[in-house]
Amino acid sequence: MKLKAIIIVFSLFYFTAISQNVKQDSCQLFFKEIGIRDFTLGTNYAQFIKDSKSLKRKFKKESVYGIDIVTFNENIILLKEKKTIAFNLKFKDNILMAYDFEVNIGDFRKAPEFYDRILKSLDKNKNNFIRGKSHSNMITNKKCTKNFGLNTEKDGSYLYGGISYESPIWEQQFRDYMKATGQDKE
Repeated sequence: MKLKAIIIVFSLFYFTAISQNVKQDSCQLFFKEIGIRDFTLGTNYAQFIKDSKSLKRKFKKESVYGIDIVTFNENIILLKEKKTIAFNLKFKDNILMAYDFEVNIGDFRKAPEFYDRILKSLDKNKNNFIRGKSHSNMITNKKCTKNFGLNTEKDGSYLYGGISYESPIWEQQFRDYMKATGQDKE
């Protein structure tokens, strides 16, 4: 009888811990394993500044429609090749609400093969919204939207990705920002 009670208590604790991790991970990207820095939504701007100082990161910040946009570049090794990745972080009331990245992966003829190698390198369990060999992956849940893909153009091919909270207020402010900066027409 005591053994059953211990197993039941342990099971409740174990499943609660797992469900909390699933909820936490549902609004995170996991690209660190391929060399792309991961950020956590909800992070405070002060923590970003502290991390940036320790990494000697130089960034540009501008405020538009109540959204603080922070941009910076980092040099990374992506599948044994040197690449420069551009990050774009969006803070609202000093809280990270969204971020995206873009990296030029080279010639548009060779890009699909490079992209397939990237997909093989990613942990599919952590990035479960990436399906098959699709060049455009996106998922939206009640809390956030995630995306990852390949954009192929004549001047080069770009690996892109990002995540943002889902919120009516945030979304409206973001649409206003896109409209004010002319980015809604692209």
